[in-house]
Amino acid sequence: MKINREQFLNTLNAVKAGLSPREFIEQSSCLVFRDGEVMTFNDEVACRMAVDLPITGAVQAANLFSILEKIDDPELMVSESEKGELEFRGKRKAFGVTKDEEIFLPIDKVERPEKWHPLPPEVVEGIALVQHCVSQDESRFLLTCIHLTPEYVEACDNLQLMRCRMNTGLRTSVLVRGSSVSHITSLGVNRVSLTKSWIHFTNAEGLIYSCRRFTEDYPSLDSLFHLKDSHKVAIPKTLADASDRAAVFASDRAGDPVLCVSLSDGRICIKGEGVTGWYREVKKVAYHGPAMQFIIHPDLLKHISSQYDEALIGENKLKIQGGSWEYVTALGRPEDLEEDKEESEPSKRTKKRSGDATE
Repeated sequence: MKINREQFLNTLNAVKAGLSPREFIEQSSCLVFRDGEVMTFNDEVACRMAVDLPITGAVQAANLFSILEKIDDPELMVSESEKGELEFRGKRKAFGVTKDEEIFLPIDKVERPEKWHPLPPEVVEGIALVQHCVSQDESRFLLTCIHLTPEYVEACDNLQLMRCRMNTGLRTSVLVRGSSVSHITSLGVNRVSLTKSWIHFTNAEGLIYSCRRFTEDYPSLDSLFHLKDSHKVAIPKTLADASDRAAVFASDRAGDPVLCVSLSDGRICIKGEGVTGWYREVKKVAYHGPAMQFIIHPDLLKHISSQYDEALIGENKLKIQGGSWEYVTALGRPEDLEEDKEESEPSKRTKKRSGDATE
């Protein structure tokens, strides 16, 4: 049969989040075709989507993605060979991928959603924000999760926390891995369903994206949002651009990119550092107090500085409240402020080395 290569690749990309590079579950690195669907499952995420390819079996995903992205034929003929391979033929080119006839992927353990409810777009926006407060430390399970309740979405990594208030449309609280649910932010999901062990999302294209729910009790973060004896500090609008620049190097480090933000009398310094280099930029700010620093994701700093113009500082914490959401981060003392100092006299600015911070 004939398929549109780009549409087929888009369908496969939609279920990509359910793949696992390490096959700790049999066929979890595979795209599984059955009953007019393509499926993936890695024990925490399961994806299903209709595909116009009437075949049954499992194929390794990595090479299929790679070759489909490298060829440019708009249409491909697809067939099953006598050897059991899945063959694709274009204009003067052809390739085949080995197909396992028998399906071992345990995706049938994932309950099928029966009743869908509208998912407010604010929920997806909230997940997109709080995902930057999810920890990568697998030894502290709750810190790797996002907590969804009927009234808000929140996350905390023990250094920073964020809560976005909205009517989520959920009737009960749900605890999911941040690394699992964060993928929905780019999939255009608009409906949600809960089953015993899973939360399911779907979009207009018919993708069913399922995340495993966990039963652990999420601790109350209410007290952490309160600050005593706080005072205001202005947030320069130009931090958004500085965040973009600092993120260039911060993004090539292992794990999520983070920026180090330092506050001292009259100045704020943003630094991004990775394996290939670093970037530092200093801005004037109406702050007078002890030197403090915190770390933050570049996207979160960009969002905050472009939308809001002041923060609160108190009890070694910095808090930003913007309408329906609250963000709090712990403040610490910089280990070495000398590297961030800059000369303020115009005559001395010409002595800066290449890469030194500028206002």
